[in-house]
Formats: sequence, C-alpha cells, structure tokens
Amino acid sequence: FATKEEAHEEVFEILDLYHGVYKELLAIPTVKGKKTEKEKFAGGDFTTTVEGYVSATGRGIQGATSHHLGQNFSKMFNIQFEDPDSTTGDKLFAHQNSWGLSTRSIGVVVMVHGDNKGLVLPPRVAFYQAVIVPCV
Repeated sequence: FATKEEAHEEVFEILDLYHGVYKELLAIPTVKGKKTEKEKFAGGDFTTTVEGYVSATGRGIQGATSHHLGQNFSKMFNIQFEDPDSTTGDKLFAHQNSWGLSTRSIGVVVMVHGDNKGLVLPPRVAFYQAVIVPCV
C-alpha cells in the first residue's frame, strides 16, 4: 500500500472477514481483538486476531490473525514503488500486511464441534449429515 492508513484499513477488513467466516460458515462465535506486544507477529507493527472458545477444555483458541507489517519488511528487502505524486521519480517504501485463513480453522472446527462421540459439522460446511453406526 502507498499509505499507512490504507494498510491499516485492510487489516481490519480482513479481521471482519475472519469473524464472518467463523460465525456464518463455521458456526463458531469469536471475539475480535488485538494481540499484545509480546504476542504480535515478530517484526510487525501490530497483529489483530479472532479468538474462539473450546468448551471441552475451557480454553480460548486463536482462530486467525491479520498482521500490519508497516514498512519494516519493505525497507529490509528494498520493496519500493514510484511515488505517484512525484515528478522526479522519487521512490517510496510500501506499507505491507500479512494475512491468510489457514488449516488452523479446520482444527478449531474439530475442537469446537467434536467430542469423544464424533464430529458434527455445521450445516453450511456439510449440507448432508451422515451417521455411521458400527455393527460389531
């Protein structure tokens, strides 16, 4: 991104998308938040997160994160672009983010919707439900 504000906006847009995926698709309520300085992505300016609750263990679980990296990595790796307001071809360092919904989400679904008797997937994930009865 050309500006810090644009990058900040995307981080929080992604956080809202994560929250929606967990709530509407995976049927898991989450709390949106910001990681502490010790918990944030190393080298980033700040990290946002959606956190879920696993009732079987009584513990919270990190669902997904979105990181604002600022210009830290663009300066380190010389990632520049030409300033669109410059008439002399000045270059600026990019403001970067890092995010992605990962396989961690599958683990969260299993921990929240499963127990020792099996797994019940949310209807929007598995439209058809099946019960397997062992015959011994």
